[in-house]
This record gives sequence, structure tokens and C-alpha cells, in this order.
Amino acid sequence: MVTIVRLPKFGETMKDALIGKWYKKEGDRVNKGEPLVGVETEKFTVDVEAPDSGILRRIIVAENSVAVVGEPLCIIAEENEELPDIEAIKPSMGVRSKEEKPSKMVKRKEYVKISPRARKLAEEYGIDITSVTGSGPNGRIIEKDVLMVLEQRKAKVSVKKEAEIIPLTGMRKTIAERLSYSARTTVPVTITTEVDVSKLKQFREKLTSDIGVHISFTDLLVKAVAEALKRYPILNSTFEADHIKIWKNINIGIAVAVKDGLVVPVIYDADKKSIKQIATYSKDIIDKARRGKITPDETTGSTFTITNLGMYGIDIFTPIINPPESAILGVGKISEKPVVVDGQIAVRHVMSLSLTFDHRVVDGAVAAQFLQEIKHKLENPFSLIETNEAVNKEFHNKSSEKNGYY
Repeated sequence: MVTIVRLPKFGETMKDALIGKWYKKEGDRVNKGEPLVGVETEKFTVDVEAPDSGILRRIIVAENSVAVVGEPLCIIAEENEELPDIEAIKPSMGVRSKEEKPSKMVKRKEYVKISPRARKLAEEYGIDITSVTGSGPNGRIIEKDVLMVLEQRKAKVSVKKEAEIIPLTGMRKTIAERLSYSARTTVPVTITTEVDVSKLKQFREKLTSDIGVHISFTDLLVKAVAEALKRYPILNSTFEADHIKIWKNINIGIAVAVKDGLVVPVIYDADKKSIKQIATYSKDIIDKARRGKITPDETTGSTFTITNLGMYGIDIFTPIINPPESAILGVGKISEKPVVVDGQIAVRHVMSLSLTFDHRVVDGAVAAQFLQEIKHKLENPFSLIETNEAVNKEFHNKSSEKNGYY
């Protein structure tokens, strides 16, 4: 039986539709109820199904063409059946014979909801309709939406953009995961203070000369922090599900920038080491870190971390807690500033310290006291020397005679 498939009328206001994709080509066999072609009306995107089984002998309306209601879309017939003249059946547009079975229209979710006019305009100007936001009913793209995209395109200045893709692997992936975990699981608060390190600067130079080992400001910070943690052990802790664990060991991690990342070598039992021991060990471990020779055992088990960006000219910054620790100390650069000393304005060497702590573990007042303890030790560096009172006094006197800074 020869079946002429016409564009059905779906809704009282429907007059035409845009013919979308043909799912079959001429010569293919089709089964009754099988989708033949997708069509788009002002309100819907639907499939026209085959009303009968047979061979798709003739496609009358091509893809991306507009057809009016009742217009023949295709002819289904067997191979030995004679096809009617196309021009002869066109006058019957909109009039369906009783023998012809109405074709079924089924919504297809994967289609973009867009009006025929809007689609034609988008195709004319090469606009990707999936990137257009529809303002019509149920988010349907209408002509004015495409026109708006065209206006935006005209207003934009064409800029060529090139990019290098860096895969998130290895060290960078680990850093991203740990910092994201820290941001999700802690309640960070940062407090800052300024420290007059004029005495510390002279003290470092004199101590380096006397013991024959280069002493860095970070070495002195490690010692000052370790001593302060003994007085305020709550900063040397880890927050766990239903309790806070205060560590007996004071293991200070030092953040070290390396190629493509960051590692944190650990100075174990820093409170039990002298400044000379800290300096000797830190020099070796930091050198290994920068050469990529550091081992996992040398970067695990820290209970508190110091990160120093002073050598990069940074004044103040907000460091991120190194999990599972509860606090981290950020160190800024040393600058010459006018300060009031004994009622007089004097130029002094000043450094900023930023303490970020987990407020679930540490209260603000305690954190402030801890930071002031570090400040006090750095401004009175003689207290950092772990020797007996007689040796301290002798060192103090020699330093005073030569430098006059005590």
C-alpha cells in the first residue's frame, strides 16, 4: 500500500514546521511506529512516526526546509508499487483521505527547544544553538534570543587566546588535595603582629660568627616557636572527631618552595635542639628538598609549620594550615620603619608575623598570647641560647662590649 506521510497539525495555531533530521534514507525499510523525521514547531520538537511499514521510496521535503501543515513529507511503499505524481498530491495539502492513517508525534528530549525562525537565523550566522539561552515558553529559544547573541558578537573584540595545559598530577595534585582538605575541615582565623628584630639581626650576625655556622632568621624562628609551644601546647595539636590531641613532641615543619611545588621538611624535637643544631640540620634538609633528594620520612610528622615569604618581598599574608595541624606561622620581610623607642622616634628593623589557627581548637586570646610569646623571644634573642647562666652572662658581656646592642 502506498502511504503519503504529511506534516500533521499539532495545535490550533500551528501553520508550519522546520524539517530536522531524517532518520532513514531513501531505499531503507521502515516499520510502523518507527521515527521517520524530527520536526520543530513554534512550541514543540517532535518526531513524525511511520504510519505503515514499507520502504521509504521518496523524501519530498529535505532537511532544514520549512513545510506547511498537510504538505507531503515522504512516501512509503513497496518496491513494486507505483508512486503517485508529487505535483498531483500537493493540491490535497491539508486534506487527509480516510485511508491515510495519521502519523504520530512524539517528543524527543535530546532536541534543543528552538523555533524554526530562530534555527534558520542561527544556522545562517553559524551560531551554536546549545550555547543560546532561551527566553520563550519552557526555555525555548526564539528569534530575539539569537538576535541578542548576534549583537553581543558584534560588540565583542576578537581576542586570540592560547593556553598551556598543566596536568594536575604528582606534587601539584597532592598540594591541591591537602589545601582543599584544609579549607573544608578547619575554621581558620589569622592574627598579625609586628616584631622589632633590630636586636635579632645583630644577634644572628654575632652568633654566626661565634659558632662558625650560618644562622638564618628561619632557624631563630624555629627555636622561638618551639619554646613558645612548650608554654602554649594547645597550638601543638590536632583536631580529631570527638577530641583534641596535644602532641608531646614539637616537630616544626619548614615550608620550602621547590620546582613546580612545595615541600615541608621537618625538624623533629626542635625544642630539644640548640640553635646550632637547628641551623645545621635545617641547612642540610632544605638543600635535599631543593635537589629533590628528600625522603618521605623527612617530611612527615610535623606538629606546627613555619612559612617564610619575606625573601620574596612580602610584608603580610594569610597562610593556610597544614593538615592535620592546628596552626601555622607566616613570616614577612624585614623592613626599616620609624618606631617609638623610649619616647623617641627611631628607625628600627621590623618584621610582620601572621598566625593562622583553627578556631575549633584554639581561642583567640590564647592564640594572641602565643604570638606575643614569639614576639617577646625574638625581641629578646638572648633568651634563645640554651647554655648555663655563667656562659650566658659571658656571651652577653662580650657582645655588649663589641656591639653595644644589649
